[in-house]
Amino acid sequence: ADGFKVKGRQQVDLTWSGSSAGDVDIHRDNNVITTNNDGFYTDNIGAKGGATYVYKVCDAGTDNCSATQTVVF
Repeated sequence: ADGFKVKGRQQVDLTWSGSSAGDVDIHRDNNVITTNNDGFYTDNIGAKGGATYVYKVCDAGTDNCSATQTVVF
């Protein structure tokens, strides 16, 4: 997980490997985003200022997940 800002707005690039599922669930705190398992996703949070987010990537619909990654702005 790599956090950065574009014009002051938060974005996070996520990369992963090792999942054989067709889709993955990306968990950010209490939000879940389901996306294709292509090994890359950009989370356009859009907020400004400082914040901390905790991510994990799971095979869609399962508890088979990566370790958590924390991004601090």
